[in-house]
Order: sequence, then C-alpha cells, then structure tokens
Amino acid sequence: MAGLLGKLEWYLNRLRAMSVPELGHRLREAGKRRVSAMRPYHGARVGVAAGDLPFLPVDTTRLHLTDETTRTLWRSVAPSATAPGIYRALGHDFRLSKDIDWHLDPASGLRWPDDVYCFDIDYRHDQKRGDVKLVWELNRLQFVPVMAALSRLENDDDLAQTALDMIESWIDANPPFKGVNWVSGIELALRVVAILLAVGLIGRNRIDARLSGKIANCLSAHAYWLKRYPSRYSSANNHLIAEEAALFILGTLCPDAAIDASAAKDVLTAEALNQIHDDGVGAEQSPTYTAFTCEWYLLAFAVAHQAGTPFPDDVIARVATAGEHLRWILDGEGHHPRIGDDDEGRVIASGAGHEPGYVASVLNGISALAGRPDIAVGKGRWQLRNLVLGWPATGSALNSGTRLFESGGYTVSRGEMNGREALVVFDHGPLGYLSIAAHGHADALSLMLHLGSKPVFVDAGTYLYHSGGRVRDRLRGTAAHNTLCINGENQSEIAGAFNWRRKAASKLLALQAAGQGVVVSAQHDGYARDYGLICERSVNIDAAGLVVTDRLLATDKADPKPLTSLSLGFLLHPECSAFIDGGAVVVVERSGDILIKMCCEPNVSAALEDAEYSPAFGVMEKATRVVFHANDMTSREFQTRIEVQPLASSDAGFSPSLQPHQAQMPILTDAVFR
Repeated sequence: MAGLLGKLEWYLNRLRAMSVPELGHRLREAGKRRVSAMRPYHGARVGVAAGDLPFLPVDTTRLHLTDETTRTLWRSVAPSATAPGIYRALGHDFRLSKDIDWHLDPASGLRWPDDVYCFDIDYRHDQKRGDVKLVWELNRLQFVPVMAALSRLENDDDLAQTALDMIESWIDANPPFKGVNWVSGIELALRVVAILLAVGLIGRNRIDARLSGKIANCLSAHAYWLKRYPSRYSSANNHLIAEEAALFILGTLCPDAAIDASAAKDVLTAEALNQIHDDGVGAEQSPTYTAFTCEWYLLAFAVAHQAGTPFPDDVIARVATAGEHLRWILDGEGHHPRIGDDDEGRVIASGAGHEPGYVASVLNGISALAGRPDIAVGKGRWQLRNLVLGWPATGSALNSGTRLFESGGYTVSRGEMNGREALVVFDHGPLGYLSIAAHGHADALSLMLHLGSKPVFVDAGTYLYHSGGRVRDRLRGTAAHNTLCINGENQSEIAGAFNWRRKAASKLLALQAAGQGVVVSAQHDGYARDYGLICERSVNIDAAGLVVTDRLLATDKADPKPLTSLSLGFLLHPECSAFIDGGAVVVVERSGDILIKMCCEPNVSAALEDAEYSPAFGVMEKATRVVFHANDMTSREFQTRIEVQPLASSDAGFSPSLQPHQAQMPILTDAVFR
C-alpha cells in the first residue's frame, strides 16, 4: 500500500508541475506508446545502411598521447581468456565477459525484465531491484570504445573482436523495444555514440556483412525511438540535448537514412542559448551537468565541421562561455565545487565512471575546438574523448580576482589567503531549470571554499537517484548545505526525486569593493511564506579570510509559524576534521595542518555533528558538519568569521578585486522580496 501511495503521490506532484500544453503532449505521448506496444517493429523505418555503416571518424594517431596509467586502466576493462574485465562505475564493479547479463542489477542481484514492453516497466518505483541507473550504466556500452581503443593501440585483433562480440551480445539480448534499456532517450543517445565510436576505432572494413547488418538495424531502431519520443516541456533539459545530438550525429554520418539532421541541429542551436546562461553558467545549476552538455555540443561541432556544415558562431561562443565559467571554478589541481546533482554522466567515458578530472578534460576539448587557449587546463590526463575533441598545446594560468556570474547566480573569488591558494564560490542563483528543476538542490546562499587546491566547505553530493528515497531528499535539503536553515526545513519544497513543489527565489543585492577586499550580498525568500522571514547573507572576502553575516528580515506576513531552531551549517570535506577551542571551531586537514578558525558572536553555540557526504554516485562517506545554533530565537543577525591560518614560509598576498570589465553594483535599498 505504501508503494502504491508513493507512486500516486509522484504522479500527482508531476502533474502539478505541468502546464496545460504539456498535459496535452503527455496524453498524446501515452497514446503513441500504446500504439507502439501493439505494432510490431520491422527494423526498416529509418534505414541505416549496413553496406555503408556509419562511424565516428577519429584520429587514431592521437592514441600515443595516452599515458601508462590510462593504458593500465583500459587493460583492466578488457576481458581476457582467464579473467573478466572490470568496469568501475557508480560505485560498483561490472564484470565484463561473454556471459554478461545485461539486465542484472549489481546491487540487489535481481534482474530487470527483458521480455516486457519497455514502457510497461515501473522502473521509478521498483525498490526491490535497486536504482535502474546501475543497469543503464552498463547498457550505455561505454566500455566498448575503451576496449576498441586499446585494441588499436596494441594491435590486438582478439580484443577488437571481443569489443564487437559485446555489441552483438547487447543486440541479441535487447530486441526493440523490450526491456528497461529502451525506456530513456538519453540512454539510447549515449549508446549510439558508443557504437559509432567503437566502429570508428576498430574500422568498419573489419566488420563482416552479417554483423554490419545487425549494427545498422540496431542504430535504426535507436534513431526511430529517439525521433518518436523526444524529451519535451519540463523534461527538455540535458536529455533533449543528448537525444538531438545523437540524431544530428547519426543523420550527418548517414545522410541517406530517414533522419533529419538539420532539424536536430536547429533544436541544438536553440537549446544552447536556453540551457546555458549568457554568463556561461549551466541552467541546471550543476557544473558536471554543464560539462556533460558541453561535451555533447563539442561532439556535434566536430561532426558538423568534418561534414562542412558548422554550427552558428553564437552557439559555439555560448559553449565557450560555459567553458569560461567552468575554468573560473576550477582550483589549481582541477577540482571544482560540486554543486547540485552529479550522476557522473559522460558522453565518451574514460574507462572508469568516476573521473575526477572530467570537467578539466571537457574544458580542454572546448579550448581545442573553440580556439580558446585561455580556458585550457594544464592538469589532468588525456582521455578517450579528447581523441575526438582534441587537446590544447598548453594550459592557461589560474584566474585571479573576483568574477560575478549574475545570470547564473554565482560570485567566484580566487587568489591567496595567508599564503594559501583560495577559491570561494557564493551561490545566489536559481534552484534549477524548468518547472521541475530536476537537478537543483535547496542550497540558496550556500558557500563553498577550497584552500590549497583542496575542498574544505563542500556540497553533500548526490548518492542515488531513483532508489535514493529519504537519503536523496536529505542530500538535496537545506540542512545539508552551507547556509542558514530554519526549523530544520528546506528553503524549497521537495516533491519527488526530480521535482520541487515550491522554489525559493534568490536575488543578488550588491557586489562592491570593501577595503582590501570585496563584499557580496544576496537574499532568498524560501522561508517567507511560512515564517515571514527573508534570508540575507553578506560575504566579505579579503586576504585573511571571510566574514559571513546572515540576517533575517521580517515581512508583513500575519501569523508566521513559530521558530524552534535557527542553524548555520558548514559541511567539511572528509579529509578535514574539527575541534572546538573555547569560542572557536578549528578546522584541521588530515595531515594535521590547521586550515581555518571559525568564530561566531555570543548569540550562537558551536557544535560538531556527524554528516553524510557522497563523493561519487553510489558512494557514501562520513563527514563532519560545523553547526552554529542560535541561543535565542529572537536573534536576527549572525556573524561568522572564517580566519584562514597562515601557510608556513609564505608571504604571498590575495587580491580579490573585481574584474576590470565588471562594473561595481550599488547596494539595493529596496531589495526585500514582497
């Protein structure tokens, strides 16, 4: 009964997020699904030609750029005569062999049905089998191009045949449109790329007519299903970009097939300007989703350029601007603050799902394809995607100073504090994209801090999607983020794993010089409806550290709910620990190096609490949260001084001054939400 009620609640919340036109679209889509269930698929509706099997053209001479560490990783993925290959992704090891079960969940040990019409499988609410993403990850086939690349690099014909056998095994086990692997368009899109890249690396001349026919029919079925069920309205986020990019790539590489590549290109052209703000911030409010979106565009750009039909300059420029924002939030070792969801999605995988240098790898692709040496990253290894996207000759220097990304809602300040490389990111942006804001977190006015190219104040992460349940809700909630929380409640109201019933609105107030530093102020209205309070945060950044001032501003709401707790939380990376020394909290790195001292006014009490931290999808670690609890519920202002402790034998300074092209914003006197 509980499962049925949860399912009904999910559908109700989803309906609430839909407009009237979307409701009509969903009804028509449901009708098409029923028709497809009753109408056999004969495999000739798109017509990818077996005799001219499409492939992603790659410059295999670049394979020599792979270092021994990467090659060792690739060898671990490849099955041998004596042992299976191991593909590590989403916190699990997938065993690769000729006996692979494409429908087996590695966590629960249960199989998803393989003989049921795809849209009749309730993958969202089947808690027994586990998170469907695990099976989807395997069925993206992203390990097959890795095996193909290694076979080319080491002239291993047997391994090339193994890669082809894997593709054929998948085709035989997943007839159109049976099983859970045909449900989601983005999964089909990623599989199309994996197959096209594997064929390009192996060489289509080495694939016999029989298998060429099977692969062509498989690609035709993928294209047909992508065309028939596109993501639209509230689902038109990165999924739509993936689907259209796959259709554009396949249609361009196979011009005689019934795929309208120009229509797909038109959608991609429009969506670049919709899904990437004019300041480069991804509209989904997640750096890794922005990188994922950019990787799709880069692959489409590369195919279009080779075909002599390049994308418009403004689309390429928008992706380059996204690269500029991503470059700003990378520290000296290529780490970035993890904001919002991160499911480790990659268009072309590196050989392991968890790829810490993913954003840097995509940035290097943007630099190479868009001619932007200023955003190239010197850190990180050459990855398989760079075989297609390219790699810049040299890296660029770290940015310095303070940069406002007003449309996307971030202020980024970087330089040195007491001799330590410092990266400060202040989030005053929207919750997420479109009506459901699927990948946003309730993190308005959250603060992230890296020191010495290591994360200190962090986002709690993602952990799981469909089977995450209460854990997913906790990690998306306000109390898990570095911001003020009232009564333990969320600024924005969660309405399902990828949906929100009510969203806090954030507003930038001011960014201006202040002495030897800068001060940025913003506010949000997430607690105005229930508590009649606007949250305002000012962050003063200088060479010694930060001063964070939180204020609660009263509105004219009648009969607000009573306050039982006011708390300011700061989640520490697991590599950091803390202890309370008098009125201060001392944060220490694992090596014993004292990083910061946090001091508050007497109106709060400091506490150290156990917390959850997910460093990668499907992985959970223990961490420490520093929490300052208000002693008096009538307090309306809280000041936290974050003093960065000196690094031995360094006298370097910090210059957080505004970037020259950005005008100073005045303080807004009428900024309270009404």
